[in-house]
Amino acid sequence: MSNIKSLQRLLVVQSIYQLSINRDAVKYTIKDIFNQIIENSEYKKSISKSNLNFAEKIFLGVKDNSDEIKRNLKDVLSNKKKIDSIDPLLLAIFLPAIYELKYGPKISKKVVISEYLIIANKFFSSKEIALLNGVLDNI
Repeated sequence: MSNIKSLQRLLVVQSIYQLSINRDAVKYTIKDIFNQIIENSEYKKSISKSNLNFAEKIFLGVKDNSDEIKRNLKDVLSNKKKIDSIDPLLLAIFLPAIYELKYGPKISKKVVISEYLIIANKFFSSKEIALLNGVLDNI
């Protein structure tokens, strides 16, 4: 994952996850959160000098459309799977992916889904990746 946009998507996922597990993180600006993650990451050299507007746009888009995005997710999930029971990291992948598919700039849906499947592959087994793929395909 070396493409700058791919790294920025990963940065957004990590930021959403960090905010979900660390309620004190809301005290910081998104740029501060981005910088903290970048400083402690393996991709520091790849992304540190890049413009983070793409990541910021996705993050703010998720924040501004959170209720609608979660409603889209609930509509696609089976009755057995409740949004509250989804792993916080998997949810942090779902949210920006759904934002990009439904509300973001017009990028090929195949590209968006592929990007988030690559991110999920870093953290999850095939079961979660299959769930992500199925949900994103249905959205």
